[in-house]
Amino acid sequence: MKRFFKESLSPTMAVAILALVVATGGTGYAAARFGNDSAASKQGIASAQLAGAAAQPVLRSGKTMVGYYAAGGSDGTTGYIGEGITFPAKLPAGFNNNHVQYLAQGDPFTTRCPGPGSAKRGWMCFYEGQSSGVDLCCIYDQSYNSPAVANYGVRIYWSVNGSSSYADGQWVVRAP
Repeated sequence: MKRFFKESLSPTMAVAILALVVATGGTGYAAARFGNDSAASKQGIASAQLAGAAAQPVLRSGKTMVGYYAAGGSDGTTGYIGEGITFPAKLPAGFNNNHVQYLAQGDPFTTRCPGPGSAKRGWMCFYEGQSSGVDLCCIYDQSYNSPAVANYGVRIYWSVNGSSSYADGQWVVRAP
């Protein structure tokens, strides 16, 4: 048994295990501290979200945010996969939340979404890098309007139509 641990517990594996323990420990602490259905839980989490949202900087006029998305994991041929994106800066009040466009791999660029790393002022663009076994379903804001983006982020879902389903790519949003 000692030989097994010596040969299989590399420094990389030790760091991975430590990260897993820390990550799940925080979730366990929050669950123990607030409980699942308590009023303190709902109020505490809502207060924390609002406090974080108030502190989030606003994306300045004409500035661009860029990020990446990846979703996958279905072994079946039905259902959905999804990805939630939280912006590092919130969108300004004048942003039209319905200005969202998804370009699947091979789709031609548009005036709104002229290519990876760029978007027309006041638009959010998704540039699919690759996908397999999926079709875009929905791009939701916090109220499930589609296609729409919320000021703090967006949810994107694909319907699964094949095994080994996944989608990834780049998102770009530019303030008006």
